[in-house]
Amino acid sequence: MGCQIGKTNQIQIRSKYNNLVGIKFQEAIENSNPKLKQLQHQWNQFEIKDFGAALKFKQSDPVRFKKYLMNGAISSNRWLLWKVSLFVENIFESGCYEALLKSQHHQFDIEIEKDLPRTLPGHQEFHKKSQALQNVLKAIAIYNNDYVTGMNQVAGFLLLLSGMEEEDTFWMLNYLNINPQFKFLQLYQTNDSQNKGNQFEFVTKLLSIFHKHFKSQMPQLHQHFETQDINQYWYIWKWIFSLFLYTFPFEVVLYFFDFMIANNILAIISLSLALLKHFQSHLLKLNHAEIAQFITQFQECSDVFDRSSHSDHLCVEQIISYATQFHDQLGFQRLEETLQ
Repeated sequence: MGCQIGKTNQIQIRSKYNNLVGIKFQEAIENSNPKLKQLQHQWNQFEIKDFGAALKFKQSDPVRFKKYLMNGAISSNRWLLWKVSLFVENIFESGCYEALLKSQHHQFDIEIEKDLPRTLPGHQEFHKKSQALQNVLKAIAIYNNDYVTGMNQVAGFLLLLSGMEEEDTFWMLNYLNINPQFKFLQLYQTNDSQNKGNQFEFVTKLLSIFHKHFKSQMPQLHQHFETQDINQYWYIWKWIFSLFLYTFPFEVVLYFFDFMIANNILAIISLSLALLKHFQSHLLKLNHAEIAQFITQFQECSDVFDRSSHSDHLCVEQIISYATQFHDQLGFQRLEETLQ
């Protein structure tokens, strides 16, 4: 079986990654992916030494830039490509991060302290209280005058990829929050106006888009989920709210992030639809309890780069291919139009 489903709700880090950060963390994942090994030479033809070189690559050939990022960037280029893809002009301020850390504002400290031990608990960097994570969360909270639980997981993930570079992680997270194609902060904000209670308004909107297209694109599986009384909070809510970090191995999440950053926030929906299409034939054979177990935990999936014909096998390459088709066919590049 391609996936040995785990039973934990915490984000786990496989032992082979739990003491690695930065490029070494990414390279350990790359070494599991034979396709990326084959593409290594091709990527090396485009040596990207700094932000300026990455920006030139994007401006000179945006189609090729997007294609490379969507198909999975290699470790030596990934962070720069992400930064260029997300970059918002006139936002970066030299000395801003240091000034935020020196701020005497403490209104978010208690909430941040609660989230520190919940962040990537299996990784050595977060096994104990992480000062780097605390600093990034404090800075981003003061900068936005708001702190929302959920951002800690994304911040922790970005810290790992950056090699625990705090300021770089702060600005990357800031770009994700500010870039009009993403605005990740919306995922975690509630709307208390007009006595509506704590509603995640933006997540609710994404859920509506997902269910509309799930029903139209996979009517048989959608009906099966209805018949088996499958609760959306077991899978799609968690996938959207945690950006797949709660449920999937890091080998998978890394390439999902490549795909998302190459596109826009609706890539979360494209990937979710792709996952269901990928597993459709297997899910149609399962009953309520079996589906609930299968779709809520993929952490123990192995060989995620294996193009196996097994219907329960988690193959990143195939899922990205399906997600690309959905993103194009459903018009998700037209973000504002889709969100109306």
